[in-house]
Formats: sequence, C-alpha cells, structure tokens
Amino acid sequence: MRKLYAVVVILTVVFAIGASAADVALFRGETTRNAGLVVGGWGSGTAVEAKDRVYSGTVSIKVTTQGLHEGGRIDFRNPINLLDQQIDDTCYLQLVLGFTATDRLSVGGAAGGYGIPGSYYSGGQEIVIPARPLVKQIRLVLESEEGKSVEVTAPVPTHEDDGWYRIAIPLRAFGFKAEDKSFRVSRLLIFSDIPDTIFVGQIETIRDNTPITANAGDDLVEWINETLTFKAEAEGGVSVLNYSWNFGDKDSEGEDAAGEIVTHRFTKGGDFKVKLVVSDYWGIKKPATHIINVTIND
Repeated sequence: MRKLYAVVVILTVVFAIGASAADVALFRGETTRNAGLVVGGWGSGTAVEAKDRVYSGTVSIKVTTQGLHEGGRIDFRNPINLLDQQIDDTCYLQLVLGFTATDRLSVGGAAGGYGIPGSYYSGGQEIVIPARPLVKQIRLVLESEEGKSVEVTAPVPTHEDDGWYRIAIPLRAFGFKAEDKSFRVSRLLIFSDIPDTIFVGQIETIRDNTPITANAGDDLVEWINETLTFKAEAEGGVSVLNYSWNFGDKDSEGEDAAGEIVTHRFTKGGDFKVKLVVSDYWGIKKPATHIINVTIND
C-alpha cells in the first residue's frame, strides 16, 4: 500500500510539473466555433475566419487594420488564463502572422538607408536582400474577464518562415510579474502601424532562452573608396534582434550604422576592425559581438 501511495505521489508530481510547463494556446488554427471564439472589427477594422491562407489547423483569422487604433477583435467565450505557468524572462506570447504588403529590406549605412531589390555582389560575395512586411509595428491589447487591460507595441521581425512571421513578446513587457498567477484573457485586439490585411495563424505562449550569436562575415581585403556591404548572420531564438556596426575608421567607439545589412566606404587606407553588436530588442538577453579585420589598399 505504501509503494502504491509513493507511485501515485510521484506521478502526481510529474504530471503537475508537466502541466505547469505547458504552453497556453489561444488560437492554433481551429474554426472559431470549435475554439470558442467570436471575431469582429474594432473601429473601422475587421476580423473574419479565413481559409485562403492557413498556417496550422484548418483556418486563420483575417484581420484588416487601419492603423494602431483600428483593427481586429478576438473574443474568448471561455476566458483563458495567460499566466498558467511561472513567469520569468523566458516566457513569451508568440503570434504567427502573415502580411499582405511587403517590400525589400532596407540597406543601412552611415548616410542612411536605401532599398535594393533582389540580390547583388559585394566584396566577392552575393548579398541577398530579403523581403519584409511594410508593417513595422504591431499593437496588441489584452483584456481580462475582470476588466483589466494591458498592451504592448512590438516590432515586426525581418525574417520569415515560408511567408509567416513569428512575433514573440515577453510576458513581462505587458507588465506581468513573477508573483502574478492569473490573467484570464477575454479579448485580444490586434492593430498595425499602417493599413494592411494580416492573417493570424497561431497565438500561444512559449518559452525561449536561446543565447544570441553574431557573425559579421569573413575578413576582407578591398580598395579605398569602394562601397562595401556587410551582412550580419545572427541567431537569438524568438528574440527580435538589433544590429549595430562600428567600422573602426573613426575615433568614436559608437554606432556608425544600424541594420542587418549595411554599406560603408573607407576613405583612407589601412587595417580596420569592423565590430558588429547584436542585441535583444527587449533587453532580456546578453548581446553578442563579432569583430572582423578589413584591410583597405590605397
């Protein structure tokens, strides 16, 4: 009897641990009827169930936004506790979104940025310019069944997964703390900084503690006054990353250019150390640095 009791206790603990670490699903592609959702517009925006573009399951939610205050509304007939796990810096609310309006990623430099379509060669390597949404920011408002409201405006990442963009927002960015145990979501509002049609493929909480890694490319030997392109390669899990460059040809240690892909002209010969610093937009993870050597012949 004691052995049976011990087994029951152990299994109870195991299941409890598993349950506490489980993701909280708000939407995973089920029909709105099966998911207990009611969708509609907010202001002059709209939200409807759609089958023409689906990430998972059988449907998505098609949201038409008209700015940061007019967009889509998702109501939950049975409110869902967003904080059904211990809150820390690894907890995120992730939305998988598909955007309609896209353009090419801008290439930054000391004099600003400009758009380059497709791909081109620089420094003997092909530079591929990825497409990215014209929408740069998403505004989310969460309302609880108790009438409390929290919101965050988050950047849209530049990298996509087969046309879908994963936007992960730390739960602490909403103002939630480790001691908070309940926030039963009854309504979710979605807006964007410019008008667009957005497909919501999935909404759920996830955990991520992937460290940031950075790679500025290989060492270079080039000529004076040539326009060189530098492309960062970085990983950081679900984090939205910022890219900061210092080209080493000035006395300043500050930022000379920002962006995943940047250009620069060295106006004097010599050996320079080009430094890339990749950081987390939310300031949660430790930044990563990579330095390459650039020799400029005059």
